Amino acid sequence: MRPLAPVRCASAQDVTDTAGRPDGRLRLFFALWPGAATAAALYARACALKAECDGRAMRRDTIHLTLAFLGEVPSCDLAALSAIAAGIGGARFTLELDHVGTWRGNRILWTGPSCLPPALVALGQTLADCLRAAGFALEQRAFTPHVTLVRNARRTPQAGETHALHWRVASFVLVASERGTAGAHYRVIGRWRLRENR
Repeated sequence: MRPLAPVRCASAQDVTDTAGRPDGRLRLFFALWPGAATAAALYARACALKAECDGRAMRRDTIHLTLAFLGEVPSCDLAALSAIAAGIGGARFTLELDHVGTWRGNRILWTGPSCLPPALVALGQTLADCLRAAGFALEQRAFTPHVTLVRNARRTPQAGETHALHWRVASFVLVASERGTAGAHYRVIGRWRLRENR
């Protein structure tokens, strides 16, 4: 893949320069990353679901909503990813997380919106289109926005609807997934602000 010319991200933090693993590759994904108050509320929901359904609640510092999963990427492609993210220019929105559910077979419990904000749909689609156009390989499955809260659940939650958590989304991030002795660790290596609604 031929990288795009590097650019400086307007209204964004520069992507952190990192060599990743010894082979120079990084396991990357774009995501929505909650602030402290939203992360605390989502973690409380995770703990409540764990109490109801057993399993392993996600750590507070790992809770996020994936926009696009890139997988293993050479660290030299960070400039191309920075250029793509800087050119997205999506609008801010509020995400109303008022539903919990599971998918058969994977024992994952998640929370998500019953009604998708158009700005979220546009952000996910535009990001995926730009990444594919630049030669990055993405999963072919449909974009289904959700926040994973519990893994290895033994039971399904009784109710699908729940009280709404309002997440004001003002930016999106590029994250590196790193494996350590305590398990997976997520490190935000780039952040891009979304424009304010006028």
